Amino acid sequence: MELTREEVLKHIAAAEEAYTHRLNHQLESHIVVIQENFDVLGAQDQAICIRFYRLYMRFLTLFEAVDVATMQTYLEALENEGVVEASDYELICSFYHKCPQELYEKALMAYSYNETLHLHYALKLKHEQRFDEAVEVLKYVLECYPGATEVRFLLWEIEQEYLDELRHAEQEVDATALLDLASATHNTSVLKGLELDPRLSKAEGYHVQIQLAIWQNRSVEVRDQWRGEWKFVELEDKTRNLLADYAKAFMMYDMVAEVLPFPEAPEFPTEDFNDFSAYRAYMEALTNAGWQRAQHHYLLIGKSCYFYSKDLKKMAYCLQQGLELHPKNPLLLELKGKFFFFQAEYPQAAEAFNEAFRQGLSATDYLQTLMDLNDRVNDPKGILQVVNQFHQRHFPNAKSTCFRGIALIKLGLVAEALSVFNEGIEDYPQSAFHAWMYYWRAVIHRKNKNYELFFQDIEREVQFYELGSSDYCNSMNLSMEVLFEMGDYEKCYQYACYSHEQGRLDPELYPVFQWLCFYDFKENPEGLRPASEGDLVPDPETYIDYRNNGLVYWIIGNETAAAKSLMAAAQNSPNAGVYYKLAFSVSREALDHQLSLDIYEELKAEVPEARTWEVDHPYPELLSAAKHYKESTAACLNLIASYPYRAFFDYPRDINYLAQALKKSAQGAENMTDFIRYSSMLLSTENPEENHLKEHHQMVEDSYKEDLFLQHNLLAMASNFDVEFTEEELKKLKVIRTELIQNYFG
Repeated sequence: MELTREEVLKHIAAAEEAYTHRLNHQLESHIVVIQENFDVLGAQDQAICIRFYRLYMRFLTLFEAVDVATMQTYLEALENEGVVEASDYELICSFYHKCPQELYEKALMAYSYNETLHLHYALKLKHEQRFDEAVEVLKYVLECYPGATEVRFLLWEIEQEYLDELRHAEQEVDATALLDLASATHNTSVLKGLELDPRLSKAEGYHVQIQLAIWQNRSVEVRDQWRGEWKFVELEDKTRNLLADYAKAFMMYDMVAEVLPFPEAPEFPTEDFNDFSAYRAYMEALTNAGWQRAQHHYLLIGKSCYFYSKDLKKMAYCLQQGLELHPKNPLLLELKGKFFFFQAEYPQAAEAFNEAFRQGLSATDYLQTLMDLNDRVNDPKGILQVVNQFHQRHFPNAKSTCFRGIALIKLGLVAEALSVFNEGIEDYPQSAFHAWMYYWRAVIHRKNKNYELFFQDIEREVQFYELGSSDYCNSMNLSMEVLFEMGDYEKCYQYACYSHEQGRLDPELYPVFQWLCFYDFKENPEGLRPASEGDLVPDPETYIDYRNNGLVYWIIGNETAAAKSLMAAAQNSPNAGVYYKLAFSVSREALDHQLSLDIYEELKAEVPEARTWEVDHPYPELLSAAKHYKESTAACLNLIASYPYRAFFDYPRDINYLAQALKKSAQGAENMTDFIRYSSMLLSTENPEENHLKEHHQMVEDSYKEDLFLQHNLLAMASNFDVEFTEEELKKLKVIRTELIQNYFG
């Protein structure tokens, strides 16, 4: 039954729909109907015919035994119509077991930069064991598309198979070919066999020796051998490339700078080929032009500047030259971002990183650079977002875990951060990021006032650094701050001296260092000048500013200003108790009783946990000095109740401070009963003080003149303790004795 044109068009549309949804049985029935009625399509249906040719070629791929010859017929129809596309060639060339050589040649010359076509051709060459040609094709693809990872794997596989064929060949094989393949596949057994091969040149012999050393020795030994031996012999370019890549892999960028010179400008072949032989010559010429190699060299030298020499001028030159060769090279664009990052030009850095990602930088590398960028601009929320994206694509590693912990601590989620750092330190092999995790975990321990764990982590952290390095001294500076807050001034002074001698003491810690020397009566170390008014921060904002101003005021003798600055430091500090206590201490030196009382009351209200005997015991005396006698008495009794052991056993027996304070308060309050009680307590000691005896005697004379026995006993006690009497007192003692004898013993 014949169909109309419109019905055939409907079948073609239905067939395309069936192919899209893999409805193979329906597709076949539509194809049969279309073939039987194809003649109804006219000249005006050229586009429809082309759709059917492509559909039928794809239909043929659904059969187990693919009819390549028929597919080629339809391909020729497309060629005749002048509408053949790369995808048409890709389809038929994917059947490399059956597709003829001449079709590949035609396709590759027409689409010389098509990665898929070249990959299919390499598979055909591999299948036919034309290994040298397959290697040539894949190297050409990698020159055009350096990021084609699957091509690199296939190249290694073919080179390995080619090497095996040459090793088992009956005829003699070129030694250089063996060396190139063994080097490319890292085949140490073949390299060892070539080690003493007389057919190799001297430079090739060094290449063998260096290859084996790289795979057998430690990186530090390889670097030593380079500097002690290989540096002074003539090496081939491929050997220098090998050493440079090796050094880069182990982050030995000092060695990269020594090994690798600036590359020569590549010479590109012209795309002038009329037959496949000329096209093969073009592929080989492009592969050997050095276009990709020059970019790689500029990248390595630029990274050496970034990680080692910090030579920004040289780095800028590498970026300029490398990006002129290939403006869309993602690795060079990433390095460009790091160039801006190094100079704190963060918007330009972000723009370069984003462009690198758009041009093919792996998501893993891109996200890791964004971690660094967000950390530098202090955007913890941004860090967490990037880490979460990274973990969706990649297993967590030491870096991502470290940055996640840093972001959490900056967001105030201290407990979560501690858990993350614990996990990172325990779960991943030791790396540079462990130093950061130890450091930030120590910061958490400091915040929690767990100083024993703080110093344990700092000790682990500094093992990653050289003595005297900036990172090492940074941790010494942090330790110095902790020791200062702990009140361990002797050890704090030692840490300060060390960092000062290295020239790496944090400028914000110099007032602390100057105060330590002043407070503990130490001589200023060489290079440490005395503090002066010029060291004051004019407009303090942070607790560090207030702390430093307070210490400087203290040193130059303005105790009142020192106390007020340290109070401001306490009100802004995460460790307020330290600065309240310092403010309380210096205010007492200022003899400003009301200021001292104000500081004490604020300390008691804001950080009651900071109260100690040393803080509480001056309080009653301050109240008494301010004539708050009843409050002074209550404070003194509270002190005894709060610190009974210290009050009765630790305090020096010969200075009964508490009884004296109670007596003074009672006297000020005109409470004679308590005054006598506490005065008697002071006189009941083994060695009462002269002033206590005289004070008590004066009280008796004022209020108890008729009590002759009491007056006599006080004067007699004074005489027993070698108290010097005036003539009047001696005369009075005699008169009292005479009167007592006459009245009571006569």
